[in-house]
Amino acid sequence: MSADSVFSHKAFAEKMGGINYPMLSDFYPHGAMSTTYGCLRPEGYPKRAVFIIDKQGVVRFRKEFDKGIPDNKELLAELDKIK
Repeated sequence: MSADSVFSHKAFAEKMGGINYPMLSDFYPHGAMSTTYGCLRPEGYPKRAVFIIDKQGVVRFRKEFDKGIPDNKELLAELDKIK
């Protein structure tokens, strides 16, 4: 999920060669989910963070990143823990 518009998501998906899963937008009301999960900066834009939420809606993993992209190995290992 990002605070970008649906149109930005579409452009991102195309640039990535096509993404076959739904992407969620926190565009309006601006930052509502980022606020709920405690990762909206005072300046009004969200922190870069990854949350893994299980089928019962429990947050099982949370990590914030200063920059760059998350390590897929780490995220896949966390997903394996909740299978």
